[in-house]
Amino acid sequence: MSGSSTETFARAAKRARTTKRERPAPFSLRLNADERAYLERKAGNRALGAYIRSELLDGHNARRRNVRAPSMDYALLGQVLGALGQSDISKHLCLLAAAAEAGRLHLAADERTALHEACAHVREMRAALVGALGLKSGGAS
Repeated sequence: MSGSSTETFARAAKRARTTKRERPAPFSLRLNADERAYLERKAGNRALGAYIRSELLDGHNARRRNVRAPSMDYALLGQVLGALGQSDISKHLCLLAAAAEAGRLHLAADERTALHEACAHVREMRAALVGALGLKSGGAS
């Protein structure tokens, strides 16, 4: 009995092997952290593999590109982030808020709350710009 089950198994295994479609081996590429970050910035919202394939193959046998979100103008985002940093808005708002808390600046409670909310909004804008550009936050805002 064991002979017939072994033959049945062998026939099934042989059929499974012959029905597989042969594919080329995948190609792997090792990148350091800076190289990968650079490519991810260049890729924008596209998948990294799709971006690399499109750049290397220059449209040869191009696959259909699925756009997940509108592309961003990274130069413009960088300019906005730079302008926000150069303006010192965040620092000045924080100084005003600290003065209000210490009693050196007399504000009503709702005005103090609005000042704290403005500080939070500036921090959120900075964080959003840093994130959109794929940068790491430098700490203080």
